[in-house]
Amino acid sequence: MKGVIFVRVSKKEQDFERQLQDLRTIAKSMKINIIKEITEKIGGSTSNKKREGIQELLFLAQTGQIEKVLVQEVSRLGRSTVEVLKIVEELTKYEVSIYVQNFGIETLKDGKKNPVAQFLFTILAEFSRLEKETLRERILSGLAEARRKGVKIGRPKDSRKVDIDYLKGYPKVVKCLKGGFSLRQTAKLSEVSVNTVRRVKLALENKI
Repeated sequence: MKGVIFVRVSKKEQDFERQLQDLRTIAKSMKINIIKEITEKIGGSTSNKKREGIQELLFLAQTGQIEKVLVQEVSRLGRSTVEVLKIVEELTKYEVSIYVQNFGIETLKDGKKNPVAQFLFTILAEFSRLEKETLRERILSGLAEARRKGVKIGRPKDSRKVDIDYLKGYPKVVKCLKGGFSLRQTAKLSEVSVNTVRRVKLALENKI
């Protein structure tokens, strides 16, 4: 059986290693031949059309290259209930089952829809959406309270100067980024780490 490991994190500083290691172990135990590991660093509320990882996953399903998708939890597919259910529906149409590690459940059972999994996906995706919305409300409330207390919100006044000084130390990285090279290509050409390139890119964006 051929399958895909799908992992997602929402923050740039996070990595996929723990998710990948866990799902690789599961794939081995289930005797699934993993043909691709798809990784995304993107917010889960982003629409499916704007997510390259999801589009790649759907392409593999549409072209009959896979039979199973392994994810650690439902929220890795997304935090929008509607978008997650679209993914489930699309994969089900192409007879591709989604295995969710933290519940040990699949969307297809003996090639047929697993009603328990379908219900679970709906509930969990909605909980994930509500959780994010609650967190957003708390952050906004906290910022409003801070402003009422006179706390200054935002980047320090001299932060732009700091960014400019930082960029001066990596002229080659700046040149590559402005030339349209990817993070990895820039890192290789400039002989620095990808994380350094990310920091330079952030400083460059702040400077503009």
